[in-house]
Amino acid sequence: MKSRNSGKRRVTGQGMTEFLVVVPLLLFFGFVTVQFVLLYQARSTLDVAVLEAAREGAVSHGSMRAMQAGLARGLAPLYARRADVAGVRSALAGGQRAASEASSMMIVSPTAAMVRDFARPRFYPDEGVAHDEIPNDTLMYRDTAHGAESDVNVQDANLLKLRVHYCFDLVVPLANKVLYYATNVIGNIAANGVFTREPADANVDAYGSPRRPDSMCRTTLFDGSMRQHWPVALESEAIVRMQSPFRADAANDALAATRR
Repeated sequence: MKSRNSGKRRVTGQGMTEFLVVVPLLLFFGFVTVQFVLLYQARSTLDVAVLEAAREGAVSHGSMRAMQAGLARGLAPLYARRADVAGVRSALAGGQRAASEASSMMIVSPTAAMVRDFARPRFYPDEGVAHDEIPNDTLMYRDTAHGAESDVNVQDANLLKLRVHYCFDLVVPLANKVLYYATNVIGNIAANGVFTREPADANVDAYGSPRRPDSMCRTTLFDGSMRQHWPVALESEAIVRMQSPFRADAANDALAATRR
C-alpha cells in the first residue's frame, strides 16, 4: 500500500514538471498567434488604405497631400477604440499621425522620365495659371509611340502606382519584442536574454547592432522596453488609372513626397 502511494506521488510530480515546462511554451505560441492575426489585419487594412490613397491621387492630379489624406482615412480603422463620434475622431487622428509620422509614400509611376516625355503645358483660365501635365483625355486616340526616356506610351504614363512603407506597432506582450528582434535579425542579446532592457552592446549601438535594420521602423531597445514600442515594416502597392491629368507639382505638394 505504501509503495503504491509513493508511485502515485512520483507520477503526480512528473506531471507537474511537464506542466510547468509546456504551459509557458503554449502561452508564448498563443501570444505569437494573436500577434500574427493582428499583423494580418494590419496588412489587409494597409492594402485598402493604399488603394484609397491611389484613388484620391487619380482624381486630384496625383496630389501627394490628397493621397496622404486618403491613406490616413484608410488607416483609421487600426486606431478605432470606441464606436461613437469621439471614437471616430480619435481614429482619424491616429490615421493622420500614422500617415505623416509612421509611413512613407513613393510614387512609382508616373516617373520623372514619363513626365519629361509626355507632360505639356496647359492653361486654366479659371485659375489663371498653366500647369505642366500628362494629357489624360482621349487616350484611346492618342499616339502610342514610346517616349525617348521612359520607353512607355502616354497610355501607360497615365497609370498611377503607389508604394507605401508603414511601421506597425506590435502590441502583444512578449511576442512583440521577439518578433521585432527576429525581423531585424538582432543577434547580440544581453546575458539575461531577450527580455533585458539593455542590449549586449548598449555602449556601442543602442539599437542592438541589427544585421538587417529597417531605417524607418526601428527603435532603441531600451526605449522599446520602456514604452513597449516595437514597430515592424509593412509594405503595400496599388495601381489605378489616372482620372485627371498628372502634374509633377501636385505630386510634390507635401514634404513626404518621394519620386522614383
